[in-house]
Amino acid sequence: MWNFKHSPIDFALFRGSVTELLHPPAGQIPFLDGLRSIAILLVVSGHLSGKFVDAHGPNLYSKLPFVANGWIGVDLFFVLSGFFIGGQLWKELRDRNSIDVGQFVIRRGLRIWPLYFFTFLCVLIFALTFGHGAQAKQYGWSDLIFITNFHNRGLVMGSWSLCTEEQFYIVTPLALFFLARHLRQVRNCRPWLWGLFFSVPLLRAAIWIHVTGHIFQHSPELFAPLYYSSLTHCDGLIIGLIIANLWVTREKPASRFATPGVLIALAVTLMFVLHQLQKEIFDFTALALFFGSLVWLGLQCRPAIFNSRIFYWVSRLSFGMYLNHEYMCPWMVNRLLPMLPYAVRFPVLTNLAGVILIAMFSASIALATFCCVEYPFLQIRKAVLRRHTAHHASREADLPKSQVRELA
Repeated sequence: MWNFKHSPIDFALFRGSVTELLHPPAGQIPFLDGLRSIAILLVVSGHLSGKFVDAHGPNLYSKLPFVANGWIGVDLFFVLSGFFIGGQLWKELRDRNSIDVGQFVIRRGLRIWPLYFFTFLCVLIFALTFGHGAQAKQYGWSDLIFITNFHNRGLVMGSWSLCTEEQFYIVTPLALFFLARHLRQVRNCRPWLWGLFFSVPLLRAAIWIHVTGHIFQHSPELFAPLYYSSLTHCDGLIIGLIIANLWVTREKPASRFATPGVLIALAVTLMFVLHQLQKEIFDFTALALFFGSLVWLGLQCRPAIFNSRIFYWVSRLSFGMYLNHEYMCPWMVNRLLPMLPYAVRFPVLTNLAGVILIAMFSASIALATFCCVEYPFLQIRKAVLRRHTAHHASREADLPKSQVRELA
């Protein structure tokens, strides 16, 4: 028997990763964990069902709106990312009247890069091993510099949305760093944020009219470039920043008509109207407003619908699931699902079983990568940020009191 007590292997990291998954941190909002869980399940269901339809034809489940349009889960991720990252930046700007861009990059980089580049390395090794070296050479470089949303598809499936977020993580803190000296209060950013938010659909409309000659002419070929570009598909990130700004300043709507329930009803109505008007141009805007109203509901009312710990687990594993699930979809559809009893006779059940199985397999792999890849780097991040904070504090201690007051 292996003597674990005297084993040279240090199991502290493994125990710590499991503990972190079992015990949500203080201040965690279960409703937002639920929204993130919904987002990843929408994406997983949409991708698996799309492969299933390609192989076996459509069925009742695959035709459901939230399945056929599973891509909207990415827009929900954008809103949540904008809110979480915006919350960090607005608090720092409020408390210090400045943004430490270096610290922000370290915080986000050590959260995203380890698993992202680990996935890239695994895919690259697979491509080289099985004779796809030319494909790796042609597409892989854009993954490394986070531009697959602008140029070629990359090797990492779904990397386009991660590239959009990485570009957001660079542009936003830099913009706030240079604007900080001109802002007396955090809330002063809101008019600019709303202007930026409404300029995005106007940009899409201008591109659409320029290419097609008419705003109401539909063009699936043009929709794809607008979908992948961060310049024309960042509505959710901006609305997340706006909600974070409102939340950090703790300003509740003064009007009774601005309650979460009313906002959700208005967003649903607007979503239907804009979709009918011109879906390619206005869907992203409408979805951002709808998902933003859901986030505001979770912040204001704290409904208990997502209090189950399972939503926290799925939320913590969602990044790994997003990166790994697409690679299993062809195997699931072409190899495993045909082996199920009555697979041909009951395509709806087979499709649904595929979604459940792919979610379980994906979560299992994400659990392994969280323990072995993500968590160790999160511990490194804590140590680096502690040293960074201590160094910053020592520098402030050496400054004259007048300059310290200016930094506060």
